[in-house]
Amino acid sequence: MIKRYLDGAICQLIERGRLMVANIPRDLPRAYDTLAQNCRGKINALVADLRCLNDAKVFLSPTSQSERLRKFKRIVADLDFLETIGIAALKKAQKDDHHLNSLLERIATEIQYPSETPVATPLSNSYFHIFPDLRLLRVPLVERHFLLHLPDLYHELAHPLLIEENDPIIEPLQQQYLQSLRDCLSYVQEEQIKEQRRRGPAKSQYMLRAWESSWARFWVTEFYCDIFGAFTTGPAYAWSHLHLVAKRGANPFEVPEFGASSHPADDARMRAVLLAAERNHFPDDEISVIRAAWQDLLDTTGAKAEPEYDWCFPRQLLEKLVSNCFAGLQQVNIRPHLPRTTGTVAATLNSAWNQFWKDTTGFSEWEKQQVEVMIRETRE
Repeated sequence: MIKRYLDGAICQLIERGRLMVANIPRDLPRAYDTLAQNCRGKINALVADLRCLNDAKVFLSPTSQSERLRKFKRIVADLDFLETIGIAALKKAQKDDHHLNSLLERIATEIQYPSETPVATPLSNSYFHIFPDLRLLRVPLVERHFLLHLPDLYHELAHPLLIEENDPIIEPLQQQYLQSLRDCLSYVQEEQIKEQRRRGPAKSQYMLRAWESSWARFWVTEFYCDIFGAFTTGPAYAWSHLHLVAKRGANPFEVPEFGASSHPADDARMRAVLLAAERNHFPDDEISVIRAAWQDLLDTTGAKAEPEYDWCFPRQLLEKLVSNCFAGLQQVNIRPHLPRTTGTVAATLNSAWNQFWKDTTGFSEWEKQQVEVMIRETRE
């Protein structure tokens, strides 16, 4: 019975994949070509896998149906993802989306982005997020009409660079990333050995294992994307991080105890961003203002660091991350935002934050006008 069911269900799913390909619009601007090609290629590969499930002799015997069903389920999940994320972004692309993608192309040109520019879509149900394999960057629906969060576009642009394969131009950055990964794991493993020798409490061992998993799977990546953001946008990136934490943040000193966490503590991220700003030669007084504002936010929330926090995110480790990442960015020739930089999107975003602090209550009117200017400049 299950074999007959799969025979029919696989044929139907093949037709679903073919219809998804047919639904890829043919009349979108060239900025969407990367996403369209990625979706088409992945769907075609999955359809080929489905045909294999129906045609290969190894899947015809009754004993192979459990494995056949398992592979079928995986392909269903992959096609669902492509349909609801990739194809949906292409089908729902409108004029406002085109402006957002033109802005992203302009940013990529200004920073000498060394890879294909991702496609942006205003279909995010939370915050900025990228699917690196698809090169699809999702932002909140009306975000392009505001400036203070836009530095996070630069953070998301860094993600695909860390997973790109077989590209000698990007490899120097990836090599520095791997060195940072080794540095962080070596630090945690050395701390594990110390705890074993001193026969520390079981909780410490659990925490160190959670930190090891977090560094390996998530944290090095997130720190590199933060440093990339600070490198390419300057102080605006630090301000946008404060803005995000004030609006959506929880405990800025949180460290995992029993399982991996997807993002480092917000305070550690700010410390790394400010280290990057210092290394990028931004004025000390400007950095001091950001640091004071961050401390004011921490004081307002009443958040306090536990002793484990500095153990998890020691300054010397953050300094290594910044140093390694900067070396990789320079070797790849990513263009930094410097205090003297003018005429770029990053310069506009820094001006926006300067204007916000000059006139917080009147900022919205200035912002509306500046967004229109940026849209005109991007069109030109």
